[in-house]
Amino acid sequence: MLNETTHDLDDLPGTLSDPDLMPPLEVAIYRNSEKQPFGDSKESYLVSLASGSVNYWFSFVSDPLTILFFLFWEAVVLRSSILILSLSFGGGLLSWSLLEYVFHRWVYHKGQTPAHVGHEKHHETPEALIAMPWFMVTAVMANLWYVLACRLQFHFILSFVAGSLTGFVFYGLVHHVHHHLYFKNQRYRKLRVHHFIHHQYTDVNFGVTTRFWDHVFGTTYRKELKKRAPADGTHLLIDECKLP
Repeated sequence: MLNETTHDLDDLPGTLSDPDLMPPLEVAIYRNSEKQPFGDSKESYLVSLASGSVNYWFSFVSDPLTILFFLFWEAVVLRSSILILSLSFGGGLLSWSLLEYVFHRWVYHKGQTPAHVGHEKHHETPEALIAMPWFMVTAVMANLWYVLACRLQFHFILSFVAGSLTGFVFYGLVHHVHHHLYFKNQRYRKLRVHHFIHHQYTDVNFGVTTRFWDHVFGTTYRKELKKRAPADGTHLLIDECKLP
């Protein structure tokens, strides 16, 4: 848990909430002053597959197709109750926000797994198109379908997983918007800055689509950022703006 006596993102003064200063601030808050070259001899094969526009954009095709297939199988083949199917789907969708936090904090930022290495690459070059290899997600989903729905014919598993996978797709879209687009909506800007601060301080602000779980687990950005330099040599724009 972080020090609870300090303040969170909503308490940041002036510049982070000033519409006139927001665009350059958000662009620069994750800019590395000394960027590392993308890719090296130690990069794993899976990380190489995760990098690039083909894998990145195709995942936005394969994952929604998987969702539709799961819902079709649940409703038409297993003939599950549409009401319970809908509730199961909603439960899976809601579960994603916690899964997002868990994966981001304890998988993407821990150990030396391909997921961790790939996420490090994202922190080095936030604008690069990096995504979980589409065929890995599809393979996991195919095995779940074959064992649980095709062979064992369990009901409402596919609809729950489809809901979680829908959350995963939504997470990917929101994350892409954070780094490649800009909207003036006040509520969205707070969420975007919340994520960009994570790029400077990797032990806080793990939520991408919501700040809720950071508040629950006490990992929301705090003013102790003044006491140490940002991670990976990033340029501290907050100092540049002379926030008190």
